[in-house]
Amino acid sequence: MGIPMTPGEQQSRETLNPYQSNRLRVTCRYIDKLLAEIEDILNTTSSKAAFPRYVTDILPVQRRTIEDYIARVRVQLIRILEGQGIPLEKASIPVSRAVHVHLGAIDIAVDELKPKYMRGYGEVPESVAIELNGIVGELSGLVHRFDRYLSEGVGQDLKARLERLEASGNDLTLLRRIEQTVRDGGLVEFRSAIASVLDRAEDKSFEIAVFGRVSSGKSSLLNAILEMDVLPVGVTPITAVPTHLTYADQPLLTVWFSEAPRKELEVSHLREFATEQENPGNAKHVVQMVLALPAARLRSGVSFVDTPGLGSLATSGTSETLAYLPRCDLGMMLIDSGSILTADDLKTIMMLREAAIPVNVLLSKADLLGADDRQRIVRYIKENIYSECKFDVPVNPVSVVPSCREMLNDWFKDQLVPLYARSQELRAVSLRRKIGALRDSVAASLQARIKRSAQSSATSRERIQLAEALLRRTMGRIEEIRVRCSKVAQAAAAEAARGTAPGLAEEPARRLVHAWSSSNYGVVVPGQLVRDSVSQLIEVEARKLQSEIVDLARQLGTNLRQCAADLGLPDFPTDNEFESLVRGAPVFECPAFAMSIPKPIGTRLFRKQLMMRWLIRKISRRLPAVFYKAVENFWILTGEWATSMVAELRQKFDSYAENYRAQAGQALGDRQFTKDEILALQRSLAELNAAAVANRFHGADAAHEVSAPQEKAL
Repeated sequence: MGIPMTPGEQQSRETLNPYQSNRLRVTCRYIDKLLAEIEDILNTTSSKAAFPRYVTDILPVQRRTIEDYIARVRVQLIRILEGQGIPLEKASIPVSRAVHVHLGAIDIAVDELKPKYMRGYGEVPESVAIELNGIVGELSGLVHRFDRYLSEGVGQDLKARLERLEASGNDLTLLRRIEQTVRDGGLVEFRSAIASVLDRAEDKSFEIAVFGRVSSGKSSLLNAILEMDVLPVGVTPITAVPTHLTYADQPLLTVWFSEAPRKELEVSHLREFATEQENPGNAKHVVQMVLALPAARLRSGVSFVDTPGLGSLATSGTSETLAYLPRCDLGMMLIDSGSILTADDLKTIMMLREAAIPVNVLLSKADLLGADDRQRIVRYIKENIYSECKFDVPVNPVSVVPSCREMLNDWFKDQLVPLYARSQELRAVSLRRKIGALRDSVAASLQARIKRSAQSSATSRERIQLAEALLRRTMGRIEEIRVRCSKVAQAAAAEAARGTAPGLAEEPARRLVHAWSSSNYGVVVPGQLVRDSVSQLIEVEARKLQSEIVDLARQLGTNLRQCAADLGLPDFPTDNEFESLVRGAPVFECPAFAMSIPKPIGTRLFRKQLMMRWLIRKISRRLPAVFYKAVENFWILTGEWATSMVAELRQKFDSYAENYRAQAGQALGDRQFTKDEILALQRSLAELNAAAVANRFHGADAAHEVSAPQEKAL
C-alpha cells in the first residue's frame, strides 16, 4: 500500500483540467449506460416479451455472478470520480416523463397503421380497413389508458375517488375490495370498468325540465321553487337556449358560445343572453347556459332546466324544447289555469312518456281560481290527457303568490321529493348490480388464471377467437363512424362558409315550381317557403347523422353482449345503456330573413327543368350572409357534438371491451404460473369471495333487483 498524502500535498498536487474532467465523467457515464444495457439483456431473457431477441444460455447462478460484477464495476466508477474530485451528476429526468415520451412514440407508430397511411403500400380492401382501424383503436386505447394511469399518480386516482365517496356515506366496501384486488393482481383491464362504476356512484343528479307555452309562468315558478328571483320574467319570447340551474356555494353564470370562449359572469348578466329583447334570434350564438346557485332545494343533487316556450313565435324554441326531451329525469309540464290543453302540450307529454320519463302536470296561476274551479279544471286536464294519451299523470295546482305558496310546497313535498328518493333508490340498486357483476367478472378472471393449464376445447377456442375478432371489428366501426360524421359536418360547414348552397336551394326551388304550377296551391310567400324548406332540409340531414350515432350505440351494446356470452362473462351492458348516452344534439336556428322572388310571367310555358335551374341559382345567391353564418355555426357545433358522442361511446365500450380482450388473451395464452403466483391468485379470490359474502349480496342476485323498464328509465 502507498503512503497516504497529507492535506497540503492533496491541495498542491496537479489535477485534470475542466475539459479532461468532463471527458472522464462522460466516459464513466457511458460505461454505466452500457452496464444498464447488459442488465436489460439479462432482464429481457426472463421477461414476457412478445418478440424475444435473445436465446437464454446463462444459468441463474451465472446471472447472479454477472450482476455482482456489474455492481463492482459501478462502485469502482464512483470511486474513480470521487478520487479525482469530480462531483456526480444528480438524476434530472423523472421516470414518468421518460415513460410519457416513449408512450408518445408508441402512439405515433400505432397511428401510422391507419388505412390512410397503409394505402401507400397498396390498396386496402374495405373489410381490411375496418380491421386496421380496430387494431389501431385497441392499441391506441391501451396506450392512452397507460399514459392516463401515470398522470393519475401511480394509480391513486381510483383509490382516492373510492375514499371520497365512502367518506360521504356511500357503502362501497365490495368495490374497494375489487379495486385492491385489481391493483395488487395487476388486472389493469378492470380499471376502466371500476372508473365507470365510480362515475355512476358519483352521479347524484336528478334533472327536472320545465316545459310549457310562452307566458305560462315557467320562470316565475322556478324562482318561487328556488326562493330566489334570478330568472327574468315578463319577457316574451325567451330565446331558444335552455337555462340549467344547479347547486353551488357561490352564485355563478357560465355561458358557452359557438364562436367564442365560454364566459363566467355574475348572475345579473343572465338577462343579456336569455331574453329575446337583449339577444334577439340568439344573435350572440349562445350554445348553453348554466346558472349555479346556493339554493337549498338544489343542494341534494336536484337541478332544473328552464326550456324555451312551446308555441313560441321563434319556431326554433319549440324545436329546442322537443330536442331536449331525452336528457331529463322528470318532465314538468306547466299549463296556465286560464287556458286549455293544446296539441303542443299533449305532444310534449306523449314524447316524455315514450322516452320513459315521468311526467308531472302543474296548473299554474291557480290562485286566480276558487277551490271548486281548481278541482274542476284539474279533473278536466286529467281526463283529457287520459283520453288523448291513454295514461294517467298527476296534476297539481300551484301558485307563486306568497299567500298561496302552500300549494307549491305541498307539490314539492308530496310529488317531487318521493320521485327523487325513488330515483336514487333505483340508481343504488343498479349500482349494486353493476358492482356484483364486476365482482363476478374479476373472480372469473382469477379462476381462469388458476385453471389456465386445463386444456380448452377447439369449440371454446373458436368462440373466443370470434369474440376477439368481433371486438376488433366493432372498434374499427367506431372509428369509421367518427371519421364519417366529422367529414359530413366539416363539408357542410365549409360549403356554408363559401356562401353558396345549391343543395339547400334545390328543395325550396322544387316547392316553388310546384306551387306556381298548381292552380289550387293557395297564397305563396316565397321568403317563408324558402326559410321553412331550408330549415327542414338541414334538420333532416342532421337527423341522419344523429341516427347513425344512435345506430352505433345500439350496435355496441349488442356486440358486447354477444362477446360476453361467447366468453362466459357475467358483466355486460343493459339493453339501453349505450343509447341513453346519445343526447343533447344541437338544433338549427334559422334566422329570420326576407326574400322576394317574383313569379315569372308565363310560368306554364316554362319547362320545369329550366325553371328549377333558374330558381336554384336565384335562391342560392339571395340567401343572406346571416343565414350562411347560422348554417356554418350549426354544422361546426354538430361536428363537435358528434365527435364528443362517439368519444363517450368509445369510452363506455372500452370499459367492457378491455376486460373481454384480457379474458380472451388469458384463455388462449400458454404461460404457466409458478406455485407462488397460483397461491397469490387463490388468496385474492378467497378475499374477494369473503368481501361479497360480508356485503350480503352477489352480482348474480343483484342483477335481478332492477327490472328492465327501471334500468331503461335510469
